Amino acid sequence: MSLEENKDLIRRYIQASDENQTSDWSILDEYIAEDFVAHNPLHPGVSLDREGMKQGAELFRVAAPGARHEIGLQVAEGDLVVSHIVGRGVHAGELLGIPATNKELETEGIAVHRVRDGKIVEYWSVTDVARVLQQLGALPGPPG
Repeated sequence: MSLEENKDLIRRYIQASDENQTSDWSILDEYIAEDFVAHNPLHPGVSLDREGMKQGAELFRVAAPGARHEIGLQVAEGDLVVSHIVGRGVHAGELLGIPATNKELETEGIAVHRVRDGKIVEYWSVTDVARVLQQLGALPGPPG
């Protein structure tokens, strides 16, 4: 696959995740390889394989139904795609043990996906969890 095709795969994967409004995450099988490995869990307690990605996606769908992600910057080299992603939604269900607050959430992070034969085979990420916890009132906000 070309670099542009790899980037498009990640964009379509993010869009499919955002558009799924059911607990059936088999749609992700189209994007994630069977031998997939995540190097950072999407959510505490989920496995680092394809099923864990589905579990994490469901936890976020329940916590912020209708949330959307925007890829603002994306770079590809070789079999890697690096994306700067901003997520926005409303905290309408439990998230990280915090009951729904109905507060608006916004978070951003960097995700690195390795692509092989048109599917995602590896994943690394860094997400601003502290910012989410501040928005939910679980941590004090920044000084000033």
